[in-house]
Amino acid sequence: MINSSYFTCCSSCQVRVILCLSNSLSVLNQVHVCTQLFLSLYIFLVAVCETNEILTFTAHERGTVEIQCSYKSRYEEHVKYLCRGKCPRLNKDKAVESGSAARDKRFSLTDDKTAHNFTVTITDLRTEDQGQYWCGIETGLGKLDDFTEIHLEIKHGKSEYTVCVSLAVHMNTVVSGVTGKHLYIPCNYESELKSDVKFICKGSDPSLCEKSAVRVSSESHSNGRFSLSDNEPAGVFTVTITDLTEEDSGIYWCGAAQGRQEHKNKWISVIDLNISAGKMILAGFILCVGT
Repeated sequence: MINSSYFTCCSSCQVRVILCLSNSLSVLNQVHVCTQLFLSLYIFLVAVCETNEILTFTAHERGTVEIQCSYKSRYEEHVKYLCRGKCPRLNKDKAVESGSAARDKRFSLTDDKTAHNFTVTITDLRTEDQGQYWCGIETGLGKLDDFTEIHLEIKHGKSEYTVCVSLAVHMNTVVSGVTGKHLYIPCNYESELKSDVKFICKGSDPSLCEKSAVRVSSESHSNGRFSLSDNEPAGVFTVTITDLTEEDSGIYWCGAAQGRQEHKNKWISVIDLNISAGKMILAGFILCVGT
């Protein structure tokens, strides 16, 4: 007789373990069968537990969300896709796939083989878009695809952040300042962005930020009370704001213009700046992406 039980191998996956308890098999046969089952189970456990990372994205109706999925360099030429529902099963509901046009034109996929990440953009978001998705990479014939689980939440009403999170935006930094004083905002970046133009701009979402009058970059180092200095060896650029006013409060985006191409930006961090009269409040940090 073969019995079964369950145990949890990681926080998000529960695996059924088969126990061999057969009186009809010889001891040697029983050991052989159980060994084969264990080896198969071990491979299955590794495959399942590699998918336990869950990334949550929050966006608003009629807004836009960008989902960035990183991958290993050996998968540069492999097919990437975003699928919905129980994607790891045989029948995949692929919303969009590299090299093919999406059924729904609101979905698009771009693959940055230099940075080793692909981005899925969903426009004109609807409540029915909410749910479970998977970033997938075809790893080869007979092998399980590489997955990252995505949860997309759609909120009603006007968007404060059209793009709340992406894998490129690691932190939402809450900074407070005092009117009449000056403030330094550091933006750390990866070495791959060293030669790119760095900038900070103001706006409730990136599309508004790109067109903002409040913008300063490593090419145009100052804009009124705003100035930017880039320390490439340290991988950080610092924005200085002098003579602070309450109107300076708002959402700012630290970014890098990849390849010096307009509208091809990598967003590094989000700054929530609060300026008020009186004593300065100590800055804090809030994670925007749960990893």
